[in-house]
Amino acid sequence: MFLVAALNQDVQTFDNMVAALHFHMYQPVVLANSGEFGGSTAQVPLPKHERLVAHIHGNNQVAVSVFELDPAPFKSTKPARAPKQLKTAPAGYKGRP
Repeated sequence: MFLVAALNQDVQTFDNMVAALHFHMYQPVVLANSGEFGGSTAQVPLPKHERLVAHIHGNNQVAVSVFELDPAPFKSTKPARAPKQLKTAPAGYKGRP
């Protein structure tokens, strides 16, 4: 994951750079800009409707975005393994100590 802490006034240019970087670097890119200027964003190289994780514009405002990004799919070229489905637990089963 590429994380940038910024104090950047040129919000539009950096938005465009993050949009390009997450594809060129093939990893999540998070730009956390000062609330004085706005323009914080988090993007990942996923299909179009899933790539924008967070995007805040506007200046002189305080905004907090809370999100989770899993970098694991971008660490390996192996296809992701689907988790195994477990059968239903027996009645009264509370797990093992």
